[in-house]
Amino acid sequence: MTTVRFGTDGIRGIAGESLTVEMAAALGIALMQQHPAGLVVIGRDTRPSGPALSSALAGAIEAHGGTVIDVGIIPTPGLASLVAGEPRAACGVVVTASHNPVEYNGLKVLARDGRKIPDAQERALEVAIERALSAGLGVVAPSSTHAPEAQAYRDRYARTLEELARAVNASGLRVVVDAAHGAASPFAVAALAATSATVVPFAMGDGVINDGVGATDPAALGEQVRAQDADLGIALDGDADRCVVVDADGRAVDGDVLIALIALDRRGRGVAGSERVVATVLTNSGVERHLAAHGISLERTPVGDRHIAERLAAGQGGFGGEKSGHLLFSELSPTGDGLLSAITVLGLVARAGVPIGELASGIPLHPQLQRTVPVPLGVGESLLEDPALQRAIRQAESTLAQTGGRVLVRLSGTEPLLRVMGEGPDEEVVNAAVERLLEVAASLVRGR
Repeated sequence: MTTVRFGTDGIRGIAGESLTVEMAAALGIALMQQHPAGLVVIGRDTRPSGPALSSALAGAIEAHGGTVIDVGIIPTPGLASLVAGEPRAACGVVVTASHNPVEYNGLKVLARDGRKIPDAQERALEVAIERALSAGLGVVAPSSTHAPEAQAYRDRYARTLEELARAVNASGLRVVVDAAHGAASPFAVAALAATSATVVPFAMGDGVINDGVGATDPAALGEQVRAQDADLGIALDGDADRCVVVDADGRAVDGDVLIALIALDRRGRGVAGSERVVATVLTNSGVERHLAAHGISLERTPVGDRHIAERLAAGQGGFGGEKSGHLLFSELSPTGDGLLSAITVLGLVARAGVPIGELASGIPLHPQLQRTVPVPLGVGESLLEDPALQRAIRQAESTLAQTGGRVLVRLSGTEPLLRVMGEGPDEEVVNAAVERLLEVAASLVRGR
């Protein structure tokens, strides 16, 4: 029987191989078991595999008594906003693999409030999906394309962004925005232009999603920023829930530094809840100490923006983020929104009257090294539990602790990778500890 597993950001795999239209249809059936006759709002990014997966999902929902609003291409946070604002909606699904290459796709399920569903609901969906797949389900087409209604929903999200942007005065700033040829392509320029900044578009849907562009590969954006003599650049990922910033010299601003700058700006403006920031175990300890010196406490969660969202909700709101560019403003959106983050950054730079690179240089960081080891599917858990790797981890922890550093070893929730992070004030010690862990992990993988 096929094994279906939710990672940190939904079900993900290579389209047509490890992620099929049958799986999308099985998810539709499973959702109708949890939400009988419910309304499901569906969106997707720009991958060629998206229409077929969306169609299979919608067809299964309708065939099992549900109703579908398929809004087409829209950022994940856009769909989250629409689900939260649609009183008839039972849940939402985004067909996207976010920052992954074009051959991948995925299925993100959003709860009624627009946030990612809890672990217990994911486990129940896994069981129901596997049951549907083992029964040999068929794939049926949906009853309609929902085109007129879809445009109205997309316009609603666009208006929301532009209303927030008009509260920012970024006139005089010149910004290049890189949409990664992804879901933000129809929305990015208008949203940022509403701040009165001059906006230069880049990677706006006429190429391959995430291919040498976007939040995980901002080098091309850096070149564009220099060529356009821009003040900064904004890189989004394929489904536009991440925001990476590039300074006027084309250098990417460290994600933890960006979290600190936003937190300090909010604190300076007296925004409610600005005395706390929620981040993950990966966030640099230098940032934590710097924020503490300015009266801001940093609370840590496991890796994954949904853990940040849950902590923010439990603590009556506030701001949080991940180094990867997921930034969450709980008073504005139920999930991380790359375009909303970009608007916030433009406002921050405009208020400061100082280039983003100069602002960033004032935030101290400890040397931090993050590396990965490819892991064959199905062996990740056993590798992580291997006594030899556990001994190497304990040794690295002991070594780094002597200089006030730390190490974190975990499995990726979105890719078949073992991730190793080392951090501390002594860069040579950090590098040596991480390299030793990588050697041990790679040797164990070769032996399997």
